[in-house]
Amino acid sequence: MASMNAPGQRRLRLHGRKEHAVRVATGRSAPGRRHAGRHTIKVSPQVLGWVIDSSGWRDGELASATGISASLIGQWRACESEISMADIRSMAGAIKQPLSSFMLAEPPREAPVAGFRPGSGSAAAGRPSRQLCSAVKRAREIQYNVRELREYATDDPAPPVDGLLAATVEHADDPERVAAGEAARMGLNGGIGVLAPAAPDRYGRTNLLYDALRDAVESRGVFVAQARFPAGEANGFAVSGEGPPVVVINSAHAVGSRIFTLFHEYAHVLLAGGSVCRPAPESLEAADSGSGKVIEGWCDAFASSVLMPRKEFLDALREEKGRTVGGALAVLSQRFFLSRRAVLVRAIGLIEGPTKDAYLDHYRKMGPLPEPRNSTGGRHAPPGVACLNRHGWRYVQMVFDSEDACSITECDMAMYLNLSARHFDGLRAKAWNG
Repeated sequence: MASMNAPGQRRLRLHGRKEHAVRVATGRSAPGRRHAGRHTIKVSPQVLGWVIDSSGWRDGELASATGISASLIGQWRACESEISMADIRSMAGAIKQPLSSFMLAEPPREAPVAGFRPGSGSAAAGRPSRQLCSAVKRAREIQYNVRELREYATDDPAPPVDGLLAATVEHADDPERVAAGEAARMGLNGGIGVLAPAAPDRYGRTNLLYDALRDAVESRGVFVAQARFPAGEANGFAVSGEGPPVVVINSAHAVGSRIFTLFHEYAHVLLAGGSVCRPAPESLEAADSGSGKVIEGWCDAFASSVLMPRKEFLDALREEKGRTVGGALAVLSQRFFLSRRAVLVRAIGLIEGPTKDAYLDHYRKMGPLPEPRNSTGGRHAPPGVACLNRHGWRYVQMVFDSEDACSITECDMAMYLNLSARHFDGLRAKAWNG
């Protein structure tokens, strides 16, 4: 995958070289010099702190991994220091960051993560894991890479996301109305398979439906990636800002959960222009309030409205009138390809009277959610398939199109996709032929 180009940087296209030779900050003299018999580099304390903290590491952990004393790392953080190339290589290798990151004049300006959606039972105030920090960095890399590829293109049209972000969607708007409009724009009316009775026959497996819905969201100008981080830490997040919006879904979760998270995070993208989202887990209170003023509740309501539209959901619920609450939830969760809890929260938000009381009582007895299924998340898939799962079809297509147009080389492709060139044929076959 290509390195991120922060503002004020230029990318040197030196194919086949080490990554630290690919990108350097402009306006700086030679970053290193011979000092006391060793090659040293002057590193800004702000940059060093950004490199370490944004990777999810602490000084003590880095000291244990590299053999550099924690006190020395603390000194480097406190003031600009001459650090040997050997120590920089050691730190870069441990935290899996390019050497060029340490050579920046200042930390890059990064858009905040909007719509951080903690997993059930996770501590929102806890320190993000290294895997989650890596996923955020990858999302920002995709943003920078897409901007760079568009700069290389000679006839790149205005991306659909320009119109998407120009729309004024606020959390005071009715999420059901907004969801109906977005579903129509994605071609989901009548069911891309979500609502149609023939959905099981059409898709066969839930993961095929997830792929179809992922493509539908990407058709709106959003890049949808997958990454693996602790299942109980977060279901997904969205990154917006100067680049195109990127939604990242946790591949450790079951597919039904990923489908709901996909549209929850897409709702955050719609709101990203005018609001900073506070972390809050999916909850009964948010769905039951109906106020639409709490952003997390609004995003949950939006996702529920796209995947379980009011009329279709109530009709399906009436058909299960003779069943127990548990039995009805089992049928409806299969019907809508979602978790029982998501179906239950939607039902409580729509129905009234004694039936609602029964569903409320069932909700209270459910207790906390179990740990999500720890699936393989594509780790054992062929390299080309795993690359497509990680980056999404739209990003992969953009990279291939750029190479076909001679805007980038095959070596560039390997860097953008983080994939060896020998797997390109398999990736192309999977991306275009399924």
